[in-house]
Amino acid sequence: MTDWDEGAREALRGAASLGRGAAGVELLRVRPLEPVLQYAGDVLVAALGQTVPEARPLAEKCLQALDARGEAGDRELAEQLVQALGDGAGEGERLAPVPIDLGELAGALYGRLGDGPFVLDLALGDVVPADEAFGELLCEEPGDDRERWLTLSPEPAAPGVPTDASPDALFVREERERGRARLWLAAYGLRPSPRRL
Repeated sequence: MTDWDEGAREALRGAASLGRGAAGVELLRVRPLEPVLQYAGDVLVAALGQTVPEARPLAEKCLQALDARGEAGDRELAEQLVQALGDGAGEGERLAPVPIDLGELAGALYGRLGDGPFVLDLALGDVVPADEAFGELLCEEPGDDRERWLTLSPEPAAPGVPTDASPDALFVREERERGRARLWLAAYGLRPSPRRL
């Protein structure tokens, strides 16, 4: 097996963000799933929908690993995988898709984008500073679509997450924050879907 170097991690980030199932499967089939389960699950949901060869056995392995790990957001991602595998409806079906980059949402939730508060544009999946959205967009007319926006404020860091700045520690933190961001979305009845450029 090959390790997850920074180049491979960056390629996986891109594949997950844009729903590039085939590219993600190529990365996952020669590397361990356990360090990247949140990214792997998103890539494999996309790959199953695109009928990418080799996606099913990797998705089944990812599902088992998510169930065994049980960290924040793992259950929600496992439900999406169950649905994508066609093994049952799963609770993921009840969550409305939002075209969002979980990394961007996690950055806003855990202070990497600044102090906030921020809002999530549910139509476009963009995370923007609240004063920018409310000042320019929401206060123009009483009939504005206020249900389009979801306010979020930075939360405390996840317990047990490494705080040093080494690339490996940063990636562990990113993986955990991604799961917590997924859990945060699920609390509002939402799930991430790939963004299309």
